[in-house]
Amino acid sequence: MLAASRRPLKNDVKMNDAELLAAFKEMSKGGPGGAGRPWLYFAIVVPDGRTIRSVLDDQTILKRLKQGGGAIGFMGLTIFGDPQKGNRAPSIQVYYKPLKKGTAVVEKWERVSRALTAAFIANLSPMKTAIDTEIDE
Repeated sequence: MLAASRRPLKNDVKMNDAELLAAFKEMSKGGPGGAGRPWLYFAIVVPDGRTIRSVLDDQTILKRLKQGGGAIGFMGLTIFGDPQKGNRAPSIQVYYKPLKKGTAVVEKWERVSRALTAAFIANLSPMKTAIDTEIDE
């Protein structure tokens, strides 16, 4: 649902709070019926670049949406690739769905996506358990 969404919109997407929340919840599950790619992080982005995570309850999301000045779109972080199946090596990908028109919104997405990816990587911790590729003593 977010794959082809990097182009600037010509018009703002019109949604009331209930429609926005429903679309957000549906997309956070990976699309209709949860059949899409799982998200590591999925959020609403507000005009100043802050995010509202999908794991929050509806009332908190609506409260923060009002505090943040509304939504400029949705953003999701996922991993593609699976070395176990002989496919490409895993890579982190950020996708977004703008809800506001203009190239300035897309430029903001680029800044937010870099910050989100950097924060995600910084929060990865070293593995504390043995793995199959290690030499045993």
